Amino acid sequence: ANPTDREIFTPHGRGWHGVTPLYCAIIELNNSPIAYVGIVERTIRIGSGIGVPPMFLRIAGPQNVSVHPHYRGQALSVAALTVAMNHALLQNFDAGLLFCTPNLERLYSKTGWQTLPNPSITRTENNVDLPLPERNLAMFLPLKQKSFPPGPIHLQGNDW
Repeated sequence: ANPTDREIFTPHGRGWHGVTPLYCAIIELNNSPIAYVGIVERTIRIGSGIGVPPMFLRIAGPQNVSVHPHYRGQALSVAALTVAMNHALLQNFDAGLLFCTPNLERLYSKTGWQTLPNPSITRTENNVDLPLPERNLAMFLPLKQKSFPPGPIHLQGNDW
């Protein structure tokens, strides 16, 4: 693996913001990892709970989608993500939820991810509720839940 990405492919460096994956999909060539995606399990809350009870969804959240630089441009991230999310469906997750920069929106939309328009997303870092950084898009993948419910989203933890 690329030395700057090496920690992503090791057992101790697979997390983001201290959130480690429940499982991962790895594509190998000659017993070396060349593509990786980790999947975080999280139950998120949707809705404010004021007048209407909030809804809770069990989310499969992709993190650290990585492809070795020599193998980029071959749709390996799409392949790894597809395997990971097919497994999420078999594991009875309600939906997929990921966060990415706008330049990656097209890549994820190739596998059925849908951009959530102007969502209000709260994350918790060091026991403090904070908004999701503005530079991030939120994208939803229908699994059991075929459409994303309206209302503010609370991640019930930090982003991944």
